[in-house]
Amino acid sequence: MLQLNIIHQAVTISTGLIIVAMFVRFIASWFQIDERYAFIRILAYITDPFIVPIRRLVKPVWVLDLSFFIVWFMLQTLQLLLLQALPPGW
Repeated sequence: MLQLNIIHQAVTISTGLIIVAMFVRFIASWFQIDERYAFIRILAYITDPFIVPIRRLVKPVWVLDLSFFIVWFMLQTLQLLLLQALPPGW
């Protein structure tokens, strides 16, 4: 019987998309591509609810914004915990 792990896939894909959006925005910030571009505004709309609270607590070190790495680690940990909490076959 084919098992469709819909919730498992939803958790994996949603956290993966947020992490990819954060990575693209992080790389764009190196090249000084800011929110004048519509694509970066969309990424900021998606990622700001995760990054801004951490950015208030952790200030940048030189030119490196550590909030991206902290949020990435927290999202990976959250994904792992959510997937472990799901019953088999979900």
